Amino acid sequence: MTVSPSPEFVALQQAVAGRYSLDRELGRGGMGVVFLARDVALDRLVAIKLLPPALAGTDALRARFLAEARMAAGLAHPHIVPIHAVEEHGDLAFYVMGYVDGETLGERVRARGPLPAGEVMRVVQEVAWALGHAHARGVVHRDVKPDNILLERGTGRALVTDFGIAHATAAVTTPTGGVAMGTPQYMSPEHAAGAPADARSDLYSLGVTAFLALTGRLPFEASSVAGYLAKHAEEPAPPVASVNPRVPLRLATTVGRLLEKEPERRPDSADALAAELAAARDTVVQLPAPVRGFLRDADGAGGEIATALLVGGAALGIHQVFFADDMFAALVFYPVSAVMMGLALARYGQLVLKARDLVQLGYGHTTVRPAALLQARQREEEDTPVDPAATRHVKRRAAFYAAVGAVKTGAFLWLASIDGPIALNFVGAVGAVTIPAFTIRKLWNDLTRGKNLWGRLMAGRFGRFLFRVAGVGARAERPALPAAGEPTSVVLGHAVEELYGALPAAERRRLSEVPEVVARLQSDIAALRDRADEPGAGERLETAVAALEAIRLDLLRLHAGIGTREELTRDIETARRVGEGVDAVLGEV
Repeated sequence: MTVSPSPEFVALQQAVAGRYSLDRELGRGGMGVVFLARDVALDRLVAIKLLPPALAGTDALRARFLAEARMAAGLAHPHIVPIHAVEEHGDLAFYVMGYVDGETLGERVRARGPLPAGEVMRVVQEVAWALGHAHARGVVHRDVKPDNILLERGTGRALVTDFGIAHATAAVTTPTGGVAMGTPQYMSPEHAAGAPADARSDLYSLGVTAFLALTGRLPFEASSVAGYLAKHAEEPAPPVASVNPRVPLRLATTVGRLLEKEPERRPDSADALAAELAAARDTVVQLPAPVRGFLRDADGAGGEIATALLVGGAALGIHQVFFADDMFAALVFYPVSAVMMGLALARYGQLVLKARDLVQLGYGHTTVRPAALLQARQREEEDTPVDPAATRHVKRRAAFYAAVGAVKTGAFLWLASIDGPIALNFVGAVGAVTIPAFTIRKLWNDLTRGKNLWGRLMAGRFGRFLFRVAGVGARAERPALPAAGEPTSVVLGHAVEELYGALPAAERRRLSEVPEVVARLQSDIAALRDRADEPGAGERLETAVAALEAIRLDLLRLHAGIGTREELTRDIETARRVGEGVDAVLGEV
């Protein structure tokens, strides 16, 4: 409870006495004072935003504030802070909104600096959903910025506040002498020039917000309002990767499109932006845990096998080229080569055994292939340098490694060839093997960055051969449902929902029957599980789960670019027939 209340606190409490009990002031600025209060009738916390008395005395501003607040009160969305009431009493004008326990995006960035790309992607997607809901109802925010995005404590959910209201009270003079409403640091070029702000202006402001969240700084810096407006109108925004090279390529590209000067070059709508971000998010996490574990282990095995083969091959090559007639050199180089080749073979054998475990669980190469492609595509996008300067840097570094490796190799070859102590010869021989091998490995890593060749090998003939070897004598066994946790049908259903939601809007319209079919299958599976003791229920349960699994795999293939809509449509029809058969059996029982 406030000990020394402000005049606004006292006046507002008198106006709402009996309905709201004010607790304390949460913050204030040029656009209003926000108080934490309790709704007496519903016994819940709310926030009340009071129009500053200096502005409330202006009839035009007061009327506009109330009109915009009432319009925003018509928005109902999980990522929009709800407005419960809009009122005026005497000289007071205010609205009552839901209280969000948490911090603003601006506060989080100021406290922590640049945020992880995955977190920013999620927040921007949720804000885009909110903007899309508002734009569809004719409401434009006009002041999208980090301090108007609340992050709920515990869940991390992003909620947008001050919808359509901020511009009613905040005015700045444009370079052309016009008047625009909003915050100069986040204002779109057309809005800064005095043109009416529309949905695409909100997208530009969201791009500035994303830039700040990813880098910890604004794309433009200026010492005055006019300076900010001029830079937004005239200067191209710097690539986000030039400030933070860790930003994934797809996300950096999306932010760059949001910051385009011409509105028509930005995403078509907030909904289109949300769909684009959904497609960019990791869909591999929806795969079964055994498949994810196998891909993770295979990724590590690839580097170990390659290193062992390079060292072993280098040992054989150096011996044949430089020391073919040297018996002592043969005693060094051949054992090194044999050990390295043996290590590579052993690691490959471990990979075969893990693949065999997958086969016995019912996951073959047809399941792993689309997952490996998805993983490779995601890593390529994250590792590929965004700007040409970064690419040139990689090539220069590769050339440096090659030069250093050549000098060191020559030195060790000289040591291995001179007459002298055996220990010195041994050091020279070992160095002559390891230095070129690890130099080549480093060169390979740099020059193939952004290509993820191992993931593509696993998705291609190499992976197919590995699973063929692993499947010799192996029998696929359908695993039992876990004793605790979500049923398989629920997990698969969630995966299908995520994959379906990540499709482009046009594709979802063409495949509009997917949610209905999946919901029907899940309902049938739940009913069959309840009647598991009845004759034939177990077989029909497996058939229904397999139909659901087929739809999920078709969606994975579609996302990976290796599947077709016709395959998915065919499996949907199969699932529909399975559901009809299950319904008939359940109806007879």
